[in-house]
Amino acid sequence: MQGEASDLRFFINLVDAGSITAAARALGTSPAVISRRLATLEARLGVTLIIRTTRVFRLSEAGQVYYERALVIVAEIDTLENEIASSSGEPQGSLIVGAPMELGRRQIAPFIEAFSERYPKLQVSLVLASEGIHDPGDGLLDINIRLGLPDTPGSIVTLLATTRRVLCASPAYFENRLVPQTPDELANHECLCIRRQKTMTVLNKWAVGNESEKHVVTVNPKLSSTNCEIVHDWAVSGRGIAYKLLSDVYRDIASGRLVRILPDFYGEKVDLYAVMLPRQQSNANVRAFLELLREFFRDAGGFGDELATDLPR
Repeated sequence: MQGEASDLRFFINLVDAGSITAAARALGTSPAVISRRLATLEARLGVTLIIRTTRVFRLSEAGQVYYERALVIVAEIDTLENEIASSSGEPQGSLIVGAPMELGRRQIAPFIEAFSERYPKLQVSLVLASEGIHDPGDGLLDINIRLGLPDTPGSIVTLLATTRRVLCASPAYFENRLVPQTPDELANHECLCIRRQKTMTVLNKWAVGNESEKHVVTVNPKLSSTNCEIVHDWAVSGRGIAYKLLSDVYRDIASGRLVRILPDFYGEKVDLYAVMLPRQQSNANVRAFLELLREFFRDAGGFGDELATDLPR
């Protein structure tokens, strides 16, 4: 029965994703794995559920019936599990959380370790992606943690925390260079930039400001990567100036591995959100996770409303 329920969830998620490739990307696996599992399910049932070619991905008549009944059955299972979990007073079962790569590794992963110790009956999976997982509507995630307000119609969006971007570099970078004294001087320095993975667009327009002035500086992308952690590592190794989330570099600044550049200026404010489907809002596991995650962010360095005046220098 457990395997059959798992097949129902898999099929719902696959159909909601709209393609084998999209389902594989959201779940952090390969299209081949998704295709094999679908083929196994169809072989067990003895019918074709999805008609698929290079240009077509649509439900067969049997697939439509299976999908509609699966929605009802899975909803009943979720309701039952939520009722049992709530009555027991302790989260249990499973929870799948998506997050951007660096935030997930440096912040969410350590939090999940502590959360898992507190709730040992709950199995938690963390799915990471370079630019975050953009479509919670595919149903593969219970919670999707996003940087910036997402455009996800039909989803529940809740604010978790706020951070800011800051300019930073290793002390080693300035051994033979002058520290910039104005934002415009950044254009004369080697800078470390992020590229969008899908478009390869380099993000080299950095916005900084304070109470009296605002600047948008186009910097020289000496090195660039689609991976935020690589940019972080380059900054620590003295390769240039980076425009990073304070939440990602707070500990390095506090330890002296990185130093703030232009400490009287701060970068754009970035809000951190949790995105979920409406049915997850009442899930006991989700509620417990988000409640403790908010507390974690309140106590962690690099988050909070006071960032404009309380940044490490």
